[in-house]
Amino acid sequence: MSYTITHNCIGCQRCLSACPTGAIQTNGVAFWIEIDRCNQCQGSHGVPQCWATCPTNEGCVPLATRAAAVKLTSQSEVSEDYWESWFATYNRLVARLQSVQDSGYWQHWFDAYSQALRRSQMAS
Repeated sequence: MSYTITHNCIGCQRCLSACPTGAIQTNGVAFWIEIDRCNQCQGSHGVPQCWATCPTNEGCVPLATRAAAVKLTSQSEVSEDYWESWFATYNRLVARLQSVQDSGYWQHWFDAYSQALRRSQMAS
Protein backbone atom coordinates (compact mmCIF):
# COMPACT_ATOMS: atom_id res chain seq x y z
CA MET A 1 0.00 0.00 0.00
CA SER A 2 1.26 3.46 -0.90
CA TYR A 3 1.18 6.63 1.18
CA THR A 4 -0.66 9.85 0.38
CA ILE A 5 -0.19 13.49 1.37
CA THR A 6 -3.01 14.87 3.54
CA HIS A 7 -4.43 18.32 4.21
CA ASN A 8 -2.02 18.49 7.18
CA CYS A 9 0.89 19.04 4.78
CA ILE A 10 2.51 22.44 5.38
CA GLY A 11 4.60 22.36 2.21
CA CYS A 12 7.99 22.31 3.92
CA GLN A 13 9.36 20.07 1.12
CA ARG A 14 11.43 17.87 3.46
CA CYS A 15 9.77 14.78 2.05
CA LEU A 16 10.98 15.53 -1.49
CA SER A 17 14.62 14.80 -0.67
CA ALA A 18 13.83 12.14 1.94
CA CYS A 19 11.94 9.81 -0.41
CA PRO A 20 14.36 7.09 -1.59
CA THR A 21 12.19 6.15 -4.59
CA GLY A 22 11.41 9.69 -5.78
CA ALA A 23 7.69 8.98 -5.44
CA ILE A 24 6.87 12.43 -4.06
CA GLN A 25 6.10 14.90 -6.82
CA THR A 26 5.26 18.61 -6.91
CA ASN A 27 4.19 21.16 -9.46
CA GLY A 28 5.08 24.12 -7.23
CA VAL A 29 1.55 24.41 -5.84
CA ALA A 30 0.64 20.89 -4.78
CA PHE A 31 2.39 17.73 -3.61
CA TRP A 32 1.37 14.15 -4.31
CA ILE A 33 2.81 10.66 -4.07
CA GLU A 34 3.02 8.47 -7.16
CA ILE A 35 1.43 5.24 -5.93
CA ASP A 36 3.32 3.16 -8.49
CA ARG A 37 6.67 4.33 -7.09
CA CYS A 38 5.94 4.34 -3.34
CA ASN A 39 6.99 1.17 -1.53
CA GLN A 40 6.71 2.56 2.04
CA CYS A 41 10.54 2.53 2.14
CA GLN A 42 10.53 -1.23 2.62
CA GLY A 43 13.99 -2.69 2.30
CA SER A 44 15.73 0.64 2.79
CA HIS A 45 14.33 2.14 6.02
CA GLY A 46 12.42 0.98 9.08
CA VAL A 47 9.69 3.61 8.65
CA PRO A 48 8.43 5.58 5.63
CA GLN A 49 10.75 8.55 5.29
CA CYS A 50 8.03 10.98 4.16
CA TRP A 51 6.28 10.34 7.47
CA ALA A 52 9.48 10.40 9.53
CA THR A 53 10.68 13.75 8.15
CA CYS A 54 7.30 15.49 8.29
CA PRO A 55 7.23 18.11 11.06
CA THR A 56 3.49 17.52 11.52
CA ASN A 57 3.85 13.70 11.57
CA GLU A 58 0.50 13.60 9.80
CA GLY A 59 1.34 15.08 6.42
CA CYS A 60 1.74 11.60 4.91
CA VAL A 61 -0.50 8.68 5.79
CA PRO A 62 -1.21 5.25 4.29
CA LEU A 63 -3.36 5.49 1.21
CA ALA A 64 -6.82 3.97 1.53
CA THR A 65 -8.14 5.43 -1.72
CA ARG A 66 -6.45 7.42 -4.44
CA ALA A 67 -6.46 11.03 -3.15
CA ALA A 68 -6.20 14.28 -5.03
CA ALA A 69 -3.18 16.53 -4.65
CA VAL A 70 -3.18 18.94 -1.72
CA LYS A 71 -3.43 22.64 -2.54
CA LEU A 72 -0.84 24.51 -0.49
CA THR A 73 -1.93 28.13 -0.92
CA SER A 74 -5.06 29.95 0.10
CA GLN A 75 -6.72 32.82 -1.76
CA SER A 76 -5.47 35.30 0.88
CA GLU A 77 -1.89 34.30 0.09
CA VAL A 78 -2.15 35.35 -3.56
CA SER A 79 -1.13 38.99 -3.61
CA GLU A 80 0.84 41.42 -5.74
CA ASP A 81 2.76 42.52 -2.63
CA TYR A 82 5.52 39.99 -1.92
CA TRP A 83 5.69 40.63 1.83
CA GLU A 84 1.95 40.57 2.29
CA SER A 85 1.84 37.20 0.57
CA TRP A 86 4.87 35.96 2.53
CA PHE A 87 3.37 36.85 5.93
CA ALA A 88 -0.01 35.34 5.00
CA THR A 89 1.74 32.07 4.10
CA TYR A 90 3.92 32.19 7.22
CA ASN A 91 0.97 32.82 9.55
CA ARG A 92 -1.03 29.97 7.98
CA LEU A 93 1.84 27.50 8.35
CA VAL A 94 2.61 28.50 11.94
CA ALA A 95 -1.08 28.20 12.88
CA ARG A 96 -1.23 24.74 11.30
CA LEU A 97 1.90 23.59 13.18
CA GLN A 98 0.52 24.89 16.47
CA SER A 99 -2.79 23.09 15.99
CA VAL A 100 -1.25 19.66 15.31
CA GLN A 101 -1.48 17.12 18.10
CA ASP A 102 1.84 15.50 19.01
CA SER A 103 1.85 11.91 17.75
CA GLY A 104 4.52 10.84 20.22
CA TYR A 105 6.70 9.50 17.38
CA TRP A 106 9.78 11.54 18.29
CA GLN A 107 9.41 10.91 22.02
CA HIS A 108 9.20 7.16 21.34
CA TRP A 109 12.25 7.39 19.07
CA PHE A 110 14.24 9.36 21.67
CA ASP A 111 13.31 6.94 24.48
CA ALA A 112 14.35 3.92 22.38
CA TYR A 113 17.62 5.60 21.40
CA SER A 114 18.38 6.54 25.02
CA GLN A 115 17.79 2.96 26.17
CA ALA A 116 20.05 1.56 23.44
CA LEU A 117 22.76 4.08 24.32
CA ARG A 118 22.60 3.15 28.01
CA ARG A 119 22.79 -0.56 27.16
CA SER A 120 25.85 -0.02 24.98
CA GLN A 121 27.55 2.05 27.70
CA MET A 122 26.87 -0.63 30.31
CA ALA A 123 28.28 -3.31 28.00
CA SER A 124 31.56 -1.44 27.54
